[in-house]
Amino acid sequence: MSPIFLATLMLMGMFLLQAAIVLGIIHWISKRSRRPAQTKMVLIMGLLALIFVLLLVNDSMYSQGPNWLVYFCLLVILISACIQLRKRKEKM
Repeated sequence: MSPIFLATLMLMGMFLLQAAIVLGIIHWISKRSRRPAQTKMVLIMGLLALIFVLLLVNDSMYSQGPNWLVYFCLLVILISACIQLRKRKEKM
């Protein structure tokens, strides 16, 4: 196996480990709240907003062309999550 392939596998493993840790923390926090589903959705929306802002800052710092497709997809996900959260609040 080539060293580039091994390095790629190691990077993917690190990203998966980070994602598992973050989602585990979100699950742990939401499990100890009164409304776990709503808490989990709010925390994940905050995480998506943080990713969106970090992408914007990264693009502005390095003067790269903005990746509009990524921004559009993240905005659609955030807006749909806000709509779902509002619907759940109205039902309660």
